[in-house]
Amino acid sequence: MLPLPAHRFDSDLLVPLRPGKTIYVRFDLNDYSIPPDALDKRKNLMLAASESTIRILDGNKEIARHCRSYDRGQPVLNPEHQQELLKEKRKALGSTRGSRLSQAVPESETLLDAAFARGESASRQTTELLNLLDLYGAGELRAAVCEALERKTPRASSVEFILNQRRRLNKRRTLPPVDLSRHPELENFSVTPHNLETYDDLAKDDSTEQ
Repeated sequence: MLPLPAHRFDSDLLVPLRPGKTIYVRFDLNDYSIPPDALDKRKNLMLAASESTIRILDGNKEIARHCRSYDRGQPVLNPEHQQELLKEKRKALGSTRGSRLSQAVPESETLLDAAFARGESASRQTTELLNLLDLYGAGELRAAVCEALERKTPRASSVEFILNQRRRLNKRRTLPPVDLSRHPELENFSVTPHNLETYDDLAKDDSTEQ
């Protein structure tokens, strides 16, 4: 028998890639993250797949490496890629509308980071939070953002739901008491609630007569 060669043959499967709008590229029904600076559509990347490893190549340079997943529909994320993208998003938002939001509600940055990590659009979430800031003010929005973070529902829609709840609760607390000075006989008036099964029996009787 002939001896094995001194160097292994490169048997990785090579697949050309064209990055899209996210930091993920798809291979074999799973998604693998890439650095944000590789999202330039003019770049043609290469994916090299072995039995255990996924490598992303830009020419001869390896820009990402992951353990290969044999599940289906699973995102395989390098946290460093996500952090790099969050920094870029923060920088872009901080120089424009997001700066007003972060100054009024510092906790909004934590909420936006968590929302983005769950796949939400950072720009859309920022726009929605700014609209809520104009409608409710900084104090109410800050309280709602903190509550959304405690509930682990970091989305603008959740913040809006909490704000509506707080507004309804505040309205109930500020309703003036009913003035019964002209009707003293109603001060001790009470209503005995009926058993709800009574209404079910009435409905059955109506359907029987028909």
